[in-house]
Amino acid sequence: MPINVAKIYSTLGNPSSLIPLAVKDLSSAAGMTAGSFVTGKEEGHDRLIDELGTEVIWLFGIPAFKKLFDLVVFKAFGLDSKFDARNFKDKAVLEKVKEFAPDETVKKEIENIINKKKLFKHTTSAKFFVSTGLAITSYVLLTAFKQKYTDKKIRENLIKEYNEKKASENENCDTKNPSSPSFKGGKGIEKAIEYFAFDPVRNMWILDGSITYERLKNSRNPQEFAGYAIKEGSLLFFMYYLGGKIQQLMENRANKKFNKSIGLDARVLEDDLLKKSFEDGSIAKCLKQFADIKPAQSGAETAKNSVELYEFLHKNPENMIVKVAKKSDIIKLYKDTEKIDTRKFIDLKEVEGINDKISKLYEQYKEALKKGETTEQFFKGVKKLKRGSIKMNIFSSIFALGVLTPALMLLKRFTKNDDTEFETKKRIREELIKEGVIV
Repeated sequence: MPINVAKIYSTLGNPSSLIPLAVKDLSSAAGMTAGSFVTGKEEGHDRLIDELGTEVIWLFGIPAFKKLFDLVVFKAFGLDSKFDARNFKDKAVLEKVKEFAPDETVKKEIENIINKKKLFKHTTSAKFFVSTGLAITSYVLLTAFKQKYTDKKIRENLIKEYNEKKASENENCDTKNPSSPSFKGGKGIEKAIEYFAFDPVRNMWILDGSITYERLKNSRNPQEFAGYAIKEGSLLFFMYYLGGKIQQLMENRANKKFNKSIGLDARVLEDDLLKKSFEDGSIAKCLKQFADIKPAQSGAETAKNSVELYEFLHKNPENMIVKVAKKSDIIKLYKDTEKIDTRKFIDLKEVEGINDKISKLYEQYKEALKKGETTEQFFKGVKKLKRGSIKMNIFSSIFALGVLTPALMLLKRFTKNDDTEFETKKRIREELIKEGVIV
């Protein structure tokens, strides 16, 4: 089966997907684990359990607990968990959400939720807190298990090593006493829930922040605390901050140096749909249709009238702005149909953003044609620049998290006296000596 390169870039360039974050996090886990094995197998195994266990919790914990909450709590209350509570934000749009429901079953479910609005909103808030809380609790339990398991294995290994050495010395020395081994040293809450709960990437911020806190709080010694401080600091910085800055820098560069906008979703730019509409000129009509939507009154969240814009999305499925919004997952479709799933929230500001980005790219396209560039050459250049920005984002983070950070941690350990040995192993050895188990 041939590799679909466009699909790979589309996935890695999706800002709402956990896959790009997972790629970065896995590179960090691999680098940290490899670095820990350099200082000793016990520390390596300890790190392996921590990193793999955290990866499972990080990737699957919140989604799994949310699914379980849906099956148990939402079902018990007779509520449709697929309905997005953000649809309550605009009462006028909410009526359209019900009106444009993809079928009668969904329409009845929406009506039921509207009638039980307070219950639904409280249940949705509980889902966010419970699923995130359970994921954090899972990590706390993992840490407790890991530390207990590591202590047990190190204790067993030290006793085994001591007994083997003692037996060997007894075999080779008839009268000598064994020498002692030498060892080297309200509304605000509602807005906060809305901001974090409905974006899987932002939801991870809370989980990552909690994992960082737990790792630092439960560090067994200064050595481990310092290691986690370096590791977690670089992870949060490169994964959630620098990646976005690199993407923004590459987009600005593409605009200024090449006069090509790459702000649209990679899934759109990897597809030929937009290119064809530019080439045959149909995009101009689509942009004109969008421009004709009545503007909003002053003080509104959107530039266009929200009700008219929402209706436009349903009544103009062939409009390119609508198609691109669907391709970018701003508009979700109902099952295997082309109908919009009105239970899902549509961020109308993001739809307007799509229009702005297409308009800008179209102006650049017309300028390029005047300079003798073909449609094929123009979009090939846009695609190349977009792929370059994705590669820069991913590989810079992989290098920083999987190579540079572990290397800095090892450098710190090997340039400081008595810090190369796993501190936990040193502590357990001292405990065994005090207990008289080994000498």
